Amino acid sequence: MELSSTLTILLLSLAGITLIGLGYYFFVIIPAPELIDSEIDPEISLEVSMVKAREKYDDVLDQFDEQELTQKIYQLLVLEKIYLQQGLTVGEFAKKLGVQARIVTQIFDKLYGHTFKELTNMYRVEYAKERIEEGYLDLYTLEALGHEAGFSSRTTFFNVFKKEIGTCPSEYWKSSLENVA
Repeated sequence: MELSSTLTILLLSLAGITLIGLGYYFFVIIPAPELIDSEIDPEISLEVSMVKAREKYDDVLDQFDEQELTQKIYQLLVLEKIYLQQGLTVGEFAKKLGVQARIVTQIFDKLYGHTFKELTNMYRVEYAKERIEEGYLDLYTLEALGHEAGFSSRTTFFNVFKKEIGTCPSEYWKSSLENVA
């Protein structure tokens, strides 16, 4: 339950932060360098650049409704658990959202500070942790758990799990058994 509420809060914060992230991208990262002319007053040049950047920013925002996009991301990640799909790409995710892959990449990077792959792996690890705590490994193997969680290989599952949690899945399982007893 704690993971679900945390993810809900993260996704709801997406609505407020999307404008900030995209604004930063278009106002700071892409300052419209083609508008800067050495013969033009730098203050005027900066103002023209900002106007052009705002226009680009508005064009991107016109492509989608912010609240609708937030709801779709929540739907895909939390309710549909799309991250469980092995081989999921940012392109497939973007297609389900109805936006370009670069938009998804920018949103995830700016809002979460993670790439799409990192974020999906985080969801997968949280899913695996929940399944371990539910007793999944009493009946099934670690490899089966990794595949169910969306990882394409045992090695990837172990490496990502250890990176995120600080311990390998089998040690986490043993630890969870000790906590129950």
